[in-house]
Amino acid sequence: MVLPVECELPDMAAVTIRDAVPTDVEGITRVAEQGWTAADGDILADATIEAALAEWYDPSLTRERIADDDVTYLVAAQADTVVGYASGAAVDDAVVGLGSIYVLPDHWGKGIGTTLLSEFETRWSGRGRDAVQLFVLADNTVGQSFYRARGYEAVGEREADLFGETVQERRYQKELR
Repeated sequence: MVLPVECELPDMAAVTIRDAVPTDVEGITRVAEQGWTAADGDILADATIEAALAEWYDPSLTRERIADDDVTYLVAAQADTVVGYASGAAVDDAVVGLGSIYVLPDHWGKGIGTTLLSEFETRWSGRGRDAVQLFVLADNTVGQSFYRARGYEAVGEREADLFGETVQERRYQKELR
């Protein structure tokens, strides 16, 4: 059993980092919608964001991922309200991929994302993984700054098709040991 991690923020009630449960799906979707719009709204076409949200945050798919023991799906909750989440799964025997991490924009800068990321890293380090990797849009300077400030290094770049829109992504990685 994993115990929840709490962080006390100076200007708000305690936020608990815990494993996601099926009843969190609506809150996760709300955070994703606001997070994608705030972080990538000036970079991606509205249609691309809408397509990504519709496919990647389909409620039944999100519930499946939450129930999958091979996926780590964490939420940051303030009382009963989801204010952030992180999810990811193993890439191979040594590396875990952070698939997504978002916090409600009005909660940015309060340590919630850092706490989610730290808990994600701790969980996977405890499962024998050596590194975390993730992809960030090359034009997303906020996201890149967030990861660099937490010890991640840019280790590659690729062109990707994101629902019909061609984007540049940077791969970041951090060693866990």
